[in-house]
Amino acid sequence: MGRGDDRVIELLNDILTFELTLINQYWLNYRMLDNWGLPGLAARFKAIALEEMADADAYVDRILYLEGHPNLQRLGTVQTGEDPLEQIRLAMEREAEAVERLNAGIALCQEGGDNGTRELLAEAVREEEEHLDYFETQLDAAERVGTQNWLAQFTEGNTDG
Repeated sequence: MGRGDDRVIELLNDILTFELTLINQYWLNYRMLDNWGLPGLAARFKAIALEEMADADAYVDRILYLEGHPNLQRLGTVQTGEDPLEQIRLAMEREAEAVERLNAGIALCQEGGDNGTRELLAEAVREEEEHLDYFETQLDAAERVGTQNWLAQFTEGNTDG
């Protein structure tokens, strides 16, 4: 038997699968948005995809530390979105799901006394909440000023939005 709880290793692999799916989704969103002439929003999706890559790397590292086998072969459904607002809505839904998964994982780690994994997940949930907040704010802004006005801010490479 390895040093890690099998339930925690499976949890980490599930979260890893979710992260790998997000990486693909956000990377495709980045390329599509850039192609549509929205470099600012594209850059934001690219930055978030790179953050998710760093998270995935941390999960692989933790699984290996716990003497588990990281599963990089699974991938969930990539939800592309056919326009920028749909991409934002889908990303918001995914980030909300990530927060739920991570909070459930934190509870499991507390139950099993795995403080190292709990701390990793606690840091990750803060990051995902920041992403969720960004996407919620963008949808609210688009509703307040109109889609065309909202999109205009992203044509010059502005990522603040």
